Amino acid sequence: MFGKDKKIDEKDYPIDDRETNKIIDRLEPDEKVMMSVRQSRVKPGGAAGLTPNTIFLTEKRVIIRNPQRFGLGENIEEYFYHQITNVRLEKGMFSASLVFAIPGMTELSKLNRSQFLWGRDSEGTIDAIPKDKAEIMYNFIRDKIQEAKEKKEQESKSGGAVTTDDPITLLKTRFVKGEITREEFEDMKKALE
Repeated sequence: MFGKDKKIDEKDYPIDDRETNKIIDRLEPDEKVMMSVRQSRVKPGGAAGLTPNTIFLTEKRVIIRNPQRFGLGENIEEYFYHQITNVRLEKGMFSASLVFAIPGMTELSKLNRSQFLWGRDSEGTIDAIPKDKAEIMYNFIRDKIQEAKEKKEQESKSGGAVTTDDPITLLKTRFVKGEITREEFEDMKKALE
């Protein structure tokens, strides 16, 4: 088990700073990338084209960066751990897949042309992940989903009330909970300043 005592060993799985710099503007000030993994170009199920997707695990969410048009464009998706209801690891002969259950994402992903290969209902798959890294990602994500569930249970027991009068903090809380998008957060924040 991954657990709270065991952390991702950065010596074994160093974070690619060049890749991380491509999403740095999307991170919150207190958010840290814990692991980044690139899909394989050659293994079955790899991302199409010359530049495979990069999957980032932060303390708060999963971020998927999909370079397009030979690296001149990109699509970025982000899913907070509290949005993910389940994660499954499927190991193949050469690589592994992570299968996520995120309620309501199937229809939304069709509209946004998601990087996830969405299957039935609310399950999405990221294929062509190196098997050893997929195992670590799976355990880390599973633990973060559990932490998010426990936090939600504690908030519901305490009434979920935010104990601050600062409107920026309230907006940030709504953003972290997934109630508003990054763009909505930025617009509302500018209006308050």
